[in-house]
Amino acid sequence: MLGFIFVIGSIASLILEKYVLGNNSHIWLGAIIPILSIVFIAWMMFTDQMQFDVINIVLAIVYVSLSFIFWGQGSDLYHQKVVTKRVLER
Repeated sequence: MLGFIFVIGSIASLILEKYVLGNNSHIWLGAIIPILSIVFIAWMMFTDQMQFDVINIVLAIVYVSLSFIFWGQGSDLYHQKVVTKRVLER
């Protein structure tokens, strides 16, 4: 059950990252989820709530990497929206 909640929460936060936080003019706003995820994963590992094993470390790296990738994609979506708006204004 905990794994299911983790997967659903991860998908929801990545979608939020791409379409809401990363897709705006404030570039720093998109950094919230990647930074919080790094802090949260480090806290869980150091307080022994998450074991130091290969699967957990790989999952943590994949999740943080996806957070940064989705941040970049959201930023690209915003840039594309701005460029399209400028072209249509001409």
